[in-house]
Amino acid sequence: MKSKKANSNNNNLMLFIVESPTKSKTISNILNSFNYKASVVATLGHIKDLPVNNLGVNIKDGFKPIFLFLPYKKKIVNNILNKIEDKMSIVIATDPDREGEAIAFHIANEIKNYIKLKNLKDIHISRAFINEITYNGIKKGLENLGDINVSMVISQFARRVSDRLIGYKISPVLWQAFKLKGLSAGRVQTATLKLIVDKEKEILSFKPRTFYTFKVVVDINNKKVEFNLMNKEKEIFKVFENEKEKLDFIELKLRELISKEVVFEVLNEDRYIKPLPPLKTSTLQQEAAKLGFSASKTMSIAQRLFEGIKIKDKHFGLITYHRTDSVRVSKEGIELAKSILGDIKIHRFSDKSMFDAHEAIRITYNLDLNLLRNYLNQEEFKIYLLIYNRFLAAFDYEAKYYYQVIKSNNLIDDLYLFYESGKIYFNGFLRFLPDYINNFPIFNKDYIDLKDGVYNFKIIDFKVLKQKESYPSRYSISSIIKKMEETGIGRPSTYANTINTLLKRNYIQIKKNTIYPTEFGIKVCDFLISKYKELLDIDFTAFLESKLDDIEKSNKDIANKLYLNLLTEIYNILLSEKKGFLLKKNN
Repeated sequence: MKSKKANSNNNNLMLFIVESPTKSKTISNILNSFNYKASVVATLGHIKDLPVNNLGVNIKDGFKPIFLFLPYKKKIVNNILNKIEDKMSIVIATDPDREGEAIAFHIANEIKNYIKLKNLKDIHISRAFINEITYNGIKKGLENLGDINVSMVISQFARRVSDRLIGYKISPVLWQAFKLKGLSAGRVQTATLKLIVDKEKEILSFKPRTFYTFKVVVDINNKKVEFNLMNKEKEIFKVFENEKEKLDFIELKLRELISKEVVFEVLNEDRYIKPLPPLKTSTLQQEAAKLGFSASKTMSIAQRLFEGIKIKDKHFGLITYHRTDSVRVSKEGIELAKSILGDIKIHRFSDKSMFDAHEAIRITYNLDLNLLRNYLNQEEFKIYLLIYNRFLAAFDYEAKYYYQVIKSNNLIDDLYLFYESGKIYFNGFLRFLPDYINNFPIFNKDYIDLKDGVYNFKIIDFKVLKQKESYPSRYSISSIIKKMEETGIGRPSTYANTINTLLKRNYIQIKKNTIYPTEFGIKVCDFLISKYKELLDIDFTAFLESKLDDIEKSNKDIANKLYLNLLTEIYNILLSEKKGFLLKKNN
């Protein structure tokens, strides 16, 4: 993006265009502090979309989309256009993502047409990326103005048109098959439904086996300590119900060991637990789901926190932009962490995301939590606290603990006794995330005061525990989002809408945060995958997402070629129902 200057006109007239009116007053005050005579206006989201009642894609003209004004948006756009005058800087600061770029593209075209129609002079149109609604966030955006990223717009068009082609061509087939209008099929929703249906089928076909494990009680300095009986693969030793001779043999050998001393080795070492990275969209949704929030509810609250609130007659944008795949933190964010923590540590976090346009989700000000609690409702405060704690934890020090292993020599063939425990001696980042310790079972065991060395301890008893294999777990909201991210289904910004669509169509039900496919959902999924597997399964959805990324990262000419190639291939499959064609191409 080439840098431009916003104040190229002497009168400093500015029209600043955003998506949401909530943040208008804050931005207006900040712009006025920069000596701009600024009007801040909002598009209220997208102004144009494909038509509702027809395909809206000119297939013969290179799959050219036909965008129409959404209801009531023509009036909003006219209000924006009427504010334009000669010698004005127009800054389009819609949200910094693909959807925001498409909105910027459409409003910029309307502005250009209006300027030409009215013969206005000396108008400068620029694109600003605002990652946080703060003084520094706005200042940074104005210092780095550029042009609309046309490749990003083409990528958004490719997503919209591909989804329209697939949905528009397949949904009528679905209506006919089930004699019910209003059903929908889409590459993301069907791939997600297939994950849920496949899990249900796995559960229904699962036949749990009964097995036995062994706990051996050892006297260590007059303390009864339970050891696991382990195999040479370092797994808890199991005997299945149909292995009665083996079970009898193990019990016999363990009885023979009662009251006998056995040689054990004790090993102690210092270990640490690395902090978790700050939140991105998918992990925010996952963590919020553990608190009972749906993905759509989480994103709605995050939007409000991003747009900000008024505290004592001053407006504060509370978090950075909440649609991001990155765990990177800006220099401003690092300085903020330093101002709060004093002493910080920079950690390297590995992240598979290819996107790094925006930083992680973080707080934007050092605000007193007790004060903030008075201005946010309970739900908003919970989400803010999630973001606050993960951000600060990411810059804190590792938690340190003593790790201990007590292990016997081989007792029965290759079987041995094993005990491990841990004891935290420096909390580090755990002061912000105390519940994270629950992910480590070793801290639920007693840490025994023993130095490294070889000891003789007496076996005093054993227990045979009868258990059954656990059924596979159904997806929760948190785990389905994690699975969608891992398999490349959709993007974090689409997860909430995908789950909501499946609920609305009665394809799934959610009970106590557990997702069940309905009988109807299973039938729909099986029908769609049997007929359009190439377009609707998980592999294709991940493949398409990678192609959209390729379009976004290309220059305009290559992006247009990739757009045409991708949509041509999708359309050919829809026409011919070929199998194995698209995924083999360009591998």
